[in-house]
Amino acid sequence: MKAQYNKNKTAKVGELIKCPSCGTEFEKPYYNSIFCNTKGKTICKDYYWNNVTPSKRNNTTRISPANRKFQEDRKTQMEYDDGLDFLLDCGDR
Repeated sequence: MKAQYNKNKTAKVGELIKCPSCGTEFEKPYYNSIFCNTKGKTICKDYYWNNVTPSKRNNTTRISPANRKFQEDRKTQMEYDDGLDFLLDCGDR
């Protein structure tokens, strides 16, 4: 995939190139074209970048900052939440 990406990058406008993701042959329309548009939008580009970078292949190791903050807030709330057991114990008093 990386070799095809680099080959497409150096190809001239009008040359026949292959999409590094799906292998579709197409004529390079612009100087910065590397991926085809046969599957719509950025599917091939997204597929390439999600598979060529090892850290992106294992999405369980990547946590967005917003998700990390949500998890921390939730953990903090759980520490302060005494839960149903506490309420049941208070009912005896």
